[in-house]
Amino acid sequence: MTATYLIHITGLVALVLNVRGLIGSSDKSLRAASGIASAIWALNNFLLGAHTAAALSAVSVGRQASAEAVQCRSARTRLAAFLAIVAITVVASALTWKGSTSLFTGAGSLVASWAMFYLRGIALRLAMVLVAALWMYNAVAYNAWWQIVANGAAGGAALLGAWRARVAALAPRA
Repeated sequence: MTATYLIHITGLVALVLNVRGLIGSSDKSLRAASGIASAIWALNNFLLGAHTAAALSAVSVGRQASAEAVQCRSARTRLAAFLAIVAITVVASALTWKGSTSLFTGAGSLVASWAMFYLRGIALRLAMVLVAALWMYNAVAYNAWWQIVANGAAGGAALLGAWRARVAALAPRA
């Protein structure tokens, strides 16, 4: 199997996982699907030669797991985990620096970190629209059409997920 086929396969699988997580109204499901997709995006970015995006995708696997693990913990524990992820994100961006692509993906990763640790429901999904827009810069810079489609679909799915979360929040409880 050539690298081109691996790029296509990893792009398609990660795209499906991202959209699946974002379209639903469950924050836990979103974090789980995003974490798995991030691992696959890391491979996809590595194959494309997008080293900052690959490193930050790998970091986001840990971010998703950490954010889920500290959801019901103290504010201090959540802050410590968040700050650790921020530090790792900044270091990974600096070590793989490629100018504006690193700046945009780093910013997207930092917004995603804040969102995963501190936001819920509609706000979480709206923040993910911004994350998709920031990561779109990397996708275009590397002519990564799976990522272009994925970021567009992720932004749309996040908007749909925000709407569904709003509907779920407004629904009368039995």
